[in-house]
Amino acid sequence: MTISKATLTTARDTGVLVNKLASKISCISYQSMRRSSRVLREFVLYYFPIYNLSINDFFRFYPILGFIEALVYQTDDEVEKIQSEGYEKLHTSPWHSKQEMILAVLEEYNLKHCQVEFYMQKLGEYFELETQILATSHVTHGMIKKAAELRSSDYRVLHCTLLKMLGLNYSEEELNEELRLMWPLEVLNDIEDDLMFYSEDVEAKHYNTYRMFVKVYGEKAPYFLKKELDFYESLFHKQIGRFSGIKRESFIKPWNAYRLDHPVPVIPEPILED
Repeated sequence: MTISKATLTTARDTGVLVNKLASKISCISYQSMRRSSRVLREFVLYYFPIYNLSINDFFRFYPILGFIEALVYQTDDEVEKIQSEGYEKLHTSPWHSKQEMILAVLEEYNLKHCQVEFYMQKLGEYFELETQILATSHVTHGMIKKAAELRSSDYRVLHCTLLKMLGLNYSEEELNEELRLMWPLEVLNDIEDDLMFYSEDVEAKHYNTYRMFVKVYGEKAPYFLKKELDFYESLFHKQIGRFSGIKRESFIKPWNAYRLDHPVPVIPEPILED
């Protein structure tokens, strides 16, 4: 079946995509599936216990969760290619077409959580900011912090979608506390992951939170990064400390699973780039 570009960019009517062909389009590479598998693994380890789900439940949710995260990494590959060519901003963001495709599929199968589009837009902001930071000679702590907090928006997109599939799609902000409670752990996870790939990212000139801290703070970067890690860890525990009993235990589970899977990392010696 031949699908035209015009069909793929069907206009939205009052915020609802009318495109019903997105679920039938071949749009994911093996590379993006391979790269996204790490996030899906962590999502199962840290989020499933909150809802008393096990690894045996994974394939109930895999098709849509895998589809979403693979398109996130497909975008990441395309954005890195644009960045490698020296562009200072994304004139046409690769994420826009991926976001439209994901929303079309979510709507077609009635899987669209009321907040999922908000977090998709935040992920788009991250790709834009990452490109800007890599291109500028004037990077600030605030820019890096904002990028770190936007970067893990894909976890929130997955989390929203899981909540929708579990029948937990609440429009009231206070009833979506799971999304708020988990975000400090999501940010911490992304920053600590960057420590594992620091030297590789320096060599490839890719975005890396610690690499940006070194750009700003030089040899003092480990000290300032440690403060940032401590902040997000403390914030997570402060938030769940408001609860007691079963509710608190349900959010201790992902933390324990995270630290078992991710022991506190050693911050590498900074590599001072020219």
